Amino acid sequence: MKERITQLTARYQRYSPREKQLIKFCAAALCSAAVWYGGVAPLDKFIAASQNTINRQRETLDWMRAEINRNHLQARRLRTSNPRRLVENSARSLHFTLRDIRQQAQTLSFSIERVNVYELKNWLLEMNYTSGIQLDKIDLKPVDRVSDVSVQISLSWKKAP
Repeated sequence: MKERITQLTARYQRYSPREKQLIKFCAAALCSAAVWYGGVAPLDKFIAASQNTINRQRETLDWMRAEINRNHLQARRLRTSNPRRLVENSARSLHFTLRDIRQQAQTLSFSIERVNVYELKNWLLEMNYTSGIQLDKIDLKPVDRVSDVSVQISLSWKKAP
């Protein structure tokens, strides 16, 4: 191996100064191309792919927020100081009779003997949307063949930090 290196060095020394400069220029061009195609170009592609991923994730997040607003999915922020009183007052205004009301910390459980299932759904969605109270558990039992049900409901809320 040493022999081969000494032969190449001797051959290089025999070249004219112009040829030596041309070889140096070609070596520099090859090194630059290797650095560009081996390092810079893959990094550029990686950065572009990452930016595309972030843009897609932002679009997905924006779409999800729009769907939440459009479909009235459960809000997580409590917007009232006394959730129990709000539930009782809104039920009274809609002529729902709440029975067996139990409150434990941030959970309120009660039952309604007879209510239209569509009115109940709208009431629960509206309460969540306006106050942030969430439906934890619901137990429906049919009362008649129309759309009235007997229901046991458990609502919960989280205090805003």
